[in-house]
Amino acid sequence: TSLQSTVTHSLRQQANRVTQDNHSLESEKDQLSTELSLQQAFAATVEPYAVSGKLEDTGVAVVSAPGVDSSARTALMHTIVEAGATITADVRLQSTYLDPNSDATLGQLAVQLAGSKQLPRSDGAVQAAAELAHALVSRPAVKAPTARRIELILSTLTDGKMISVEGRAPVHPADLAVVLVPLGAVPDGSAAAAQQDQNLLGMVRALRRDSSGVVMAAPTLQPSSNNGAIAALRADTDLARTVSSVDGDETPVGRVAVVLALA
Repeated sequence: TSLQSTVTHSLRQQANRVTQDNHSLESEKDQLSTELSLQQAFAATVEPYAVSGKLEDTGVAVVSAPGVDSSARTALMHTIVEAGATITADVRLQSTYLDPNSDATLGQLAVQLAGSKQLPRSDGAVQAAAELAHALVSRPAVKAPTARRIELILSTLTDGKMISVEGRAPVHPADLAVVLVPLGAVPDGSAAAAQQDQNLLGMVRALRRDSSGVVMAAPTLQPSSNNGAIAALRADTDLARTVSSVDGDETPVGRVAVVLALA
């Protein structure tokens, strides 16, 4: 009985310590959450001043992968406009564009658009990306496609269920591009998921080749996510040298970082 009382008392003491530790951790968590909220509120206040004039008189094409949060995209586009830029195009890639089974169809659409022009010696996704990039971006001093040519490229890919174009269709290419991507699903280390990431990187390469600069943006990285295309970009050391990447694009700090990376 004495031993039982001693054990019971010890267990109660341990339980009380665990309870106190939990209360302490919850208090610390609440404090950190409050500090984070204050930091984000401050960042949101200074956001317009931090980006003002950074992209004056530039055009930015926005290309979104499937699964991108619409409110985060709208907020980022607003910040880009506050920086002085014009959003020349808001293009949404459809899930069929990234589907490895669509590669032959993408190749056929690219051949149709290219006519007598030589396409890259690669798969259909790369060839279609080259045509789409040609419609969306252009370097200074390079002859830009006509409005009619841009319309043809975009309408062909739209009719093929590969993209959609929100708002007014662009009439001239942009100087810069932002590619918005979601985080990857977990667990998904499948060959199909890896190929989808590579198709997105192919689009990024094509945009970078034809433009003055490209930024890939994604939400805040999570330990429970494989982080998808942005992780694939950062793992590609050659591409990462020429293409900036920003995570946390749903936050004021992330949006400012995207603008500064474009500037």
